[in-house]
Amino acid sequence: MRSRRLPPFLCLFLPALTLAPASHADEVLLVNGDRLTGRIVSKAGNTLIIKTEYAGKVSVRWDQVKGVSTKSPVTVMTAGGDLLKSAQLSAPEPERIGIANTEGGGRTVKRQDIAFINPKPEQSGHGVSYSGRVNVSAASVRGNSESDRVYADGALNARAKDYAWGLGMKIERRKENDVKTAQRWLLDGNYDHFVDSRHFIYARTSLEQDKFKDIQLRTTVGGGYGWQIYENDQTKLSLRTGLDYVNLDRDTGEDEDYPALGWGVRASHWLLDRRAELFHEQDGFWSLSDSEELTIRSKTGVRLPIAAGITASAQLNADWDRTPAPGRKSTDTTMLLGLGYAW
Repeated sequence: MRSRRLPPFLCLFLPALTLAPASHADEVLLVNGDRLTGRIVSKAGNTLIIKTEYAGKVSVRWDQVKGVSTKSPVTVMTAGGDLLKSAQLSAPEPERIGIANTEGGGRTVKRQDIAFINPKPEQSGHGVSYSGRVNVSAASVRGNSESDRVYADGALNARAKDYAWGLGMKIERRKENDVKTAQRWLLDGNYDHFVDSRHFIYARTSLEQDKFKDIQLRTTVGGGYGWQIYENDQTKLSLRTGLDYVNLDRDTGEDEDYPALGWGVRASHWLLDRRAELFHEQDGFWSLSDSEELTIRSKTGVRLPIAAGITASAQLNADWDRTPAPGRKSTDTTMLLGLGYAW
């Protein structure tokens, strides 16, 4: 069989076609001589994130970066606070980064003077970022026994450089053989004003009803001081403590109100290249007038992203009252498997 040759003109263009994808990629040159190509996602602190076709997102220590070149526009914030949008980066000489914008201006800065690449609003101080999630778990059993259960929780959060706020809700209803066995809901909200990047002053409130724990309405309002220990794309951890005022109206028991030592924990951590997110949330109220009055609410679990914001989740809710109403138990635990949506 006679072999066929490529036309001469196509042979001239074949190398260019082969190299075309790489020529349109951003490039990171490391101090050891290695080169990474892909798309630069962000830079904050000592971490540069570049998305590659061969390894997904790769984190590189910024102090090990010798030079950066971008083909697509990025937003750059310098250590002096200058925010340069639609900029392109180049590496004109070692340890220096060239910044050119679409208006024709340009400058060269030291590598360590690049504070952020594609900063979030809370990092740049311009704008607000919003995030939220909704989770739903439901079950219906028919046959020798009948039961229905519906659980839903959701959260909406906003973050700017100087402040953050969040709203949350939780609803649960259960019925066994046409008899209600659980009926509860909780609404809460908080506002945090940041003194600096790691410390904040907060105010918070919550409204709760749980008919089967003889809670017609439990209201809390308070404030205090908080610490944002970690806040990055992989790990978030904040602690807060202060004073709250608790007012408890019961259906049949004696009403109560008291000042309390309050605290809160918010933690999350991504595992397995962002294939699973562990989380834990806890709020506590310990009476200052009666040490036996102690209430803790918590939820702990794991979320698994599926696609397009849809997540699967498994979580354990645990609510504990040291001194419940007469005839009620101290601890309520609920194990949930459900689907949700995050944005």
